[in-house]
Amino acid sequence: MRNISITILVALAVSYGAISFNKTSASSEATSIVKAETAYERVMRTKTLRCGYFIESPFTELKDGKEFTGLAVDLTKEIAKGLGLKVEWTTEIGFSTFSQDLKNNRYDMVCSGIFILPRGGTADHTIPYAYVPIRGYASVDDTRFDKPMSEIDWANITISGIDSEGATTAAQKLLPQAKMQMLPQLASVSEILVSVAANKADIGFVLPSVFANFNKTNPNKLKPIATDKALYTYAVAFSIANEQYALKSLINNALTQLIVSGELEAMFRKYDPDGLFSYPKAN
Repeated sequence: MRNISITILVALAVSYGAISFNKTSASSEATSIVKAETAYERVMRTKTLRCGYFIESPFTELKDGKEFTGLAVDLTKEIAKGLGLKVEWTTEIGFSTFSQDLKNNRYDMVCSGIFILPRGGTADHTIPYAYVPIRGYASVDDTRFDKPMSEIDWANITISGIDSEGATTAAQKLLPQAKMQMLPQLASVSEILVSVAANKADIGFVLPSVFANFNKTNPNKLKPIATDKALYTYAVAFSIANEQYALKSLINNALTQLIVSGELEAMFRKYDPDGLFSYPKAN
């Protein structure tokens, strides 16, 4: 009888030890799973907004190869100033890769003039701060474009573009019969016009401000095509990683304040004196 009692006690002790071990193990596993830091938490912890960017007038330009300037640059600086953050311009983006770069935390936000596109749900956007037309530009001596767009033989036209860039995306969607001459991912948007001027393509679609800058240094090379309306109109915003709601809310609130206060309007008067674009106003 005594042997039976000892056996039972040993069994109970082993069972209790196993349960205690399992609880300890489970607890260790739970504490080892660290919650991933959100973009908002990282920005507030470091007090730094890391910006991806691309060069496109009048939103983001690089003066003398070292100083960032432009409407989006001033807007980003004002947002950061109001939030007590510093801005770090980290990486020039590729249009087809920036969504993944945001997801991989290479930067916190694309701080240039990103066109709002679905992008397969891989990236999100702030509220828009501008509305911009996309127009076509061709060689000054090319008469094929001196007619309504609906009458142009697009099957025999080559369009210069950059994969996943907004104007190129619109051209592919609306003029599917045209051929495409794609530039490298990190080509600047203005290089679309350079390609047309070099007769590597027949036409390029860009913002009017991009053409205006090109025309200053390359007069009488290209002309706006003869049409009374834009190919497409886009809303312009900043881009952040998908599902980063806290950071999106933070930037949206700051943007709203700058819109209502009239500060955004003042920036447009500075960088868009010819009134090529429209933008949200409080009244």
